[in-house]
Amino acid sequence: MNLSAMSKNNAVAALFLLPLFFSCNEEKACKYKPAPIFEAGLPHVLQYNFEKQGQQSLESLMLDTNVLLEISQDVCTQTKQEYRFTVPGDFSKFPDSLWLKEATRQLVFLSSFSHKQAPLKAWADMIEMRRADMHLGEDREVEQGVFVRVDRIVSPEKSTLILVFSQQ
Repeated sequence: MNLSAMSKNNAVAALFLLPLFFSCNEEKACKYKPAPIFEAGLPHVLQYNFEKQGQQSLESLMLDTNVLLEISQDVCTQTKQEYRFTVPGDFSKFPDSLWLKEATRQLVFLSSFSHKQAPLKAWADMIEMRRADMHLGEDREVEQGVFVRVDRIVSPEKSTLILVFSQQ
């Protein structure tokens, strides 16, 4: 085999191996992995599920208050937790202030499940303290680089309170 034939073979091999090399490097090396916030068997939890894929997770709880709670987490480059509280019914006529108050009420309730969830009370206190300055759908910086957003999705069939905690 001569030198030019070997160069061609190396070039062909490189064409096939380079995409493989770059696809492997696209996977981010993340410091943290998502962990469950709740668990099966806690008070008020009728059904529980936790799924993790890479640096993201989805946790679902059906509560005895007829609330479906879904928590998504992404904990790689920026930490983000999104809580979605969904209930049957149309709550579109309620004022924004009710949604902000309900966010704190739900967090206080969740913090009572066990000592592992107790820190949620601090988030409730933080939202309550800044509630007068908060607006639905807007990120509010509550500490240096730490943001909270309260929002809602309403329809005639169901309504969802959305609570997002992020660190940027």
